[in-house]
Amino acid sequence: MKLRDIVVVMRWITLLLLASFAVAQTAADFAQHATNQFQVAANVTYLTAGGHDLKLDVYQKRGATTPQPTVVFFHGGFWVAGSKDTSQLALLPWMEMGYQVVNVEYRLGAVAQAPAAVEDCMCAMRFLATQAKTYNIDLNHIIVTGESAGGHLSLSMGMIPESTGLARQCESNVVLPKPVAIVNWYGITDVNDVIDGPNKQPAAMRWFGALP
Repeated sequence: MKLRDIVVVMRWITLLLLASFAVAQTAADFAQHATNQFQVAANVTYLTAGGHDLKLDVYQKRGATTPQPTVVFFHGGFWVAGSKDTSQLALLPWMEMGYQVVNVEYRLGAVAQAPAAVEDCMCAMRFLATQAKTYNIDLNHIIVTGESAGGHLSLSMGMIPESTGLARQCESNVVLPKPVAIVNWYGITDVNDVIDGPNKQPAAMRWFGALP
């Protein structure tokens, strides 16, 4: 390699290092000031089902007086594991981009089998519609996201029509808000495949149990 080529490569490496440092510094600045930018309404009960109070956390922008774009996050765990409280790090990138975030828990398979998780998440969405003014949520700019089972639940919020009646257990009759975007992190797109297909997963099968 010629000296000129080595110099060019070194310049590119320097630029990449500087860019990485800038990104890291931005993230560090955000982490330092996050509590000044957001306030948390923790463990808000959005539904009582089967004797269980189901909770969500709202990370609301401080000082906001107008409806804000909001991300609704559903945790993963094949519908039988995981929790909202162990998923908080996944929320930070959205907050850094300026979104409000809602972190939702739902009934797991050991408590209630399918389709309880879908029903619960629909009720969480309906609850947010009833409390949009309280938390400055822009109902026309809701993004749903999650990983694994949470990805599947996110897809369900955007694709399953309200006419199925899966939201009938919700206390409110307001119209379910429809997300403007779904970000599905490796979520299940073929449920039958993981409960009775070639890619059977014991955890997923536990969510359905003996249901047909």
